[in-house]
Amino acid sequence: MGCNGRRHVANRVLGAQEPSPDPRVRLREGVERDALDADARQTYDAVVNATTPYGRGLPAPIGMWMHSPKMAEHVLPLYLYLRFGGDSGDAMYFSVRLTELAILVAAREIDSQYQWTSHEPTARRVGLEAEIIDAVKYRRSLDGLGEKEAVIIRFGRELFGQRRVGAETFAQAQKLFGTAGVTDLAGLMAFYEFLYLSSNAAFDIQLPPGEPLLLPLP
Repeated sequence: MGCNGRRHVANRVLGAQEPSPDPRVRLREGVERDALDADARQTYDAVVNATTPYGRGLPAPIGMWMHSPKMAEHVLPLYLYLRFGGDSGDAMYFSVRLTELAILVAAREIDSQYQWTSHEPTARRVGLEAEIIDAVKYRRSLDGLGEKEAVIIRFGRELFGQRRVGAETFAQAQKLFGTAGVTDLAGLMAFYEFLYLSSNAAFDIQLPPGEPLLLPLP
């Protein structure tokens, strides 16, 4: 990317951090519980409570769906399952570590600055090694990585790059994770593209000040 291109991207990101009259920015701020009707509050309370990861409220990209309570009624439980419901230790599901890897692969392959910035620290906290994160971030060779980690990365590269997963990669993923697991893997990655697009790809939500931009993929 040339200097003008980098400057344009930087200005776009910095501009997104400033107060904006753009209705897309206000949409992504989500909806407060007090602004919802009684039926919508039931959906909100099913997600925001002491037994879920969102005991204190919904993050902006997730809370945005509450603008459409009927949509939220269906989407939020799916999100909770894909994001947090697979750490059972069963062979056909994924550990938190592998779930975060799959999310990072999706974020990187769709070039979602915000999702990468949000999930990379989480991935490190749950034990995802730096060399695996860098393999995703810089699209490096998968040689030397664990079998599960390598197939998840390859699965995502093919899914987003070719819009289809090759038979060999699919068969290997199915062998490692089972039919239910490979279905969840595809759903998890596709869901994060849905999240990216529904949050408005033109803005990619606000980045925290000073966050480095992802370099263009080779």
